[in-house]
Amino acid sequence: MFGKKRKAHHDDVELDDTTQPEQSSGTDESAEPTADFTPKEVIDDRSIDGPFDYSEVTEIKPYIDFGSVLIPPVPGLTIRVEVEEPTKRPVAITFEREGTQLQVQAFAAPRSEGLWAEVRDQVRTQLDAQKASHRDFDGELGIEIHASVPGNDGATHPVRFIGVDGPRWFLRGVISGAGLSEESTAVRVNDLFRSIVVRRGSDPRAPRELLPLVLPAPDQTGANDTK
Repeated sequence: MFGKKRKAHHDDVELDDTTQPEQSSGTDESAEPTADFTPKEVIDDRSIDGPFDYSEVTEIKPYIDFGSVLIPPVPGLTIRVEVEEPTKRPVAITFEREGTQLQVQAFAAPRSEGLWAEVRDQVRTQLDAQKASHRDFDGELGIEIHASVPGNDGATHPVRFIGVDGPRWFLRGVISGAGLSEESTAVRVNDLFRSIVVRRGSDPRAPRELLPLVLPAPDQTGANDTK
């Protein structure tokens, strides 16, 4: 199932999870590292297990194509494109299955510098401002943030923040909904996140710039053969 949504939300959790990392000026991704240079955080076997760069996909297989983000079709997966007001620009994709939501965004990144450490600091600052409890967790995808975020219903809701530094891109995920404390849910969501392909393209882009998303063609039946 596929749909379009105007504003992102996670079970009425007040969390601005479609905000981009602070964008650098200029478009020189190959500039010399600065004094506060942060190396990429490399996860084991990323090029084999994902998330993948478009250049690493060698098999001909079906994908649902959102421009900079591609994902293989998954039975029972509901997909929403989050749209920015008032520009109507797609800014994020939310995948939902069995009550668990995974929202993803892909950003341009420098060739050698990582963004995930910086983004984690921004997320912690935002959570502190909301008086939300949070902790770092060293998981399958590296360091992630586990938080309990206050919702409009007066209760707190678990949220996971994950991220991967890829070749000239950064992929961020925000996970919420049912079953976050269950290991089987974590495995299922991690597998979905790892199945994503990022197509950054060759155009010059400023580091931290949101990679453009497009809606699949109206006649798309659920997947396009890629590669």
